[in-house]
Amino acid sequence: MSIELHIERLVIDEAALGGEHAAGVRAAVERELARRLGQPGVVDALRGLGAVDTLPPATLPPASRPHDRLGPRIATAVQRGLGITPAARVAGKEQ
Repeated sequence: MSIELHIERLVIDEAALGGEHAAGVRAAVERELARRLGQPGVVDALRGLGAVDTLPPATLPPASRPHDRLGPRIATAVQRGLGITPAARVAGKEQ
């Protein structure tokens, strides 16, 4: 099964980049989403969602450590927007 996720536009305030380069953030978001969407149980969670045109705006989770990178945090926000939480993954038989 393949999953197609298209992010048409991602707006990041320059101040939020914190010295990171936009291209690096983009690559990190793609890499992290590919990893997260490939986890067991995610496909089942996405089947319940079906095809959607838009997701509600998501809040960027705060950094838990001073050097937390932006890409994984954005991936977390997208994951939550898709309704895939760690609890949902557990319910989807992951661990």
